[in-house]
Amino acid sequence: MKTVLVCGGKIEDSFALSVLEKLRPDYIIAIDRGLEFCYKYNIVPQYILGDFDSIAPEVLDDYENSGVPVERYQPEKDATDTRIGLELALKLKSREIFLLGATGGRLDHYMANLKSLLIPLEQGVQAWILDSQNVITVLDHGIKISREQQFGKYISFFSMGDKAEGVTLKGFKYPLEDFTLMNSDEIGVSNELKEDWGEITFRSGIILMIMSKDRN
Repeated sequence: MKTVLVCGGKIEDSFALSVLEKLRPDYIIAIDRGLEFCYKYNIVPQYILGDFDSIAPEVLDDYENSGVPVERYQPEKDATDTRIGLELALKLKSREIFLLGATGGRLDHYMANLKSLLIPLEQGVQAWILDSQNVITVLDHGIKISREQQFGKYISFFSMGDKAEGVTLKGFKYPLEDFTLMNSDEIGVSNELKEDWGEITFRSGIILMIMSKDRN
C-alpha cells in the first residue's frame, strides 16, 4: 500500500508528476497548499487536510463539493500538518509513504518534516522525502543499495540521535568499519558507491540517509 503526501512546500511540477506516474499510489493526501498543485493538474486526492489559510476558497470548495473528505485544523496546534498526514497514512495501513513538497522554503518547516519521518519508522513503515535533487529517509537497520536503485551520485549518512554505533560501510568510496557516528560528525557527507552494491550496517541508533545529485 503506497501513499503520497503532497505537502505545502516547494513543488517542482514536472518532477512531482513523474513521481505520481511512476508510483501510482493507492492514496494521495493533499496537505494545505499542496492542494493547489493537485487542483492545477486535475488530481483528485483521497483526503485533504490543513488549516487552508493560504488557499483560494474556490479551490477548496470545488473539492468539498466533489465529496473528497476534508479535515480542517486551526493554525495553532501541537502537530504539524505533515505529521497529521503521516498519522493518517499509517491509519490507512500504508506500507510505503512518500512526501512531495516537503523541502524548500522555510527551514523550520523542513526540519519538522525531516523529524516527522521518525513517526512511521516507529511502526516499521518506511517513508521518503523526495525532490528533484534528493531522496531522504531514516533507517533503524542496515540496508543494501545497488547502482540501479541509487538516486543521484552521492549518498550521505548522519546520526539522527546522539550517536549510531557500529556503523560499517562496504562497497563505498569511503568505507567505515565499526565506527561510532556522532550527531556532530560530518564524516558521512557525500560518499559514493565504489562497487555495484553498497551496504550500511549498524548496531544501534537511527541513521538519516540522503541520496542526492547536483542541480543540472
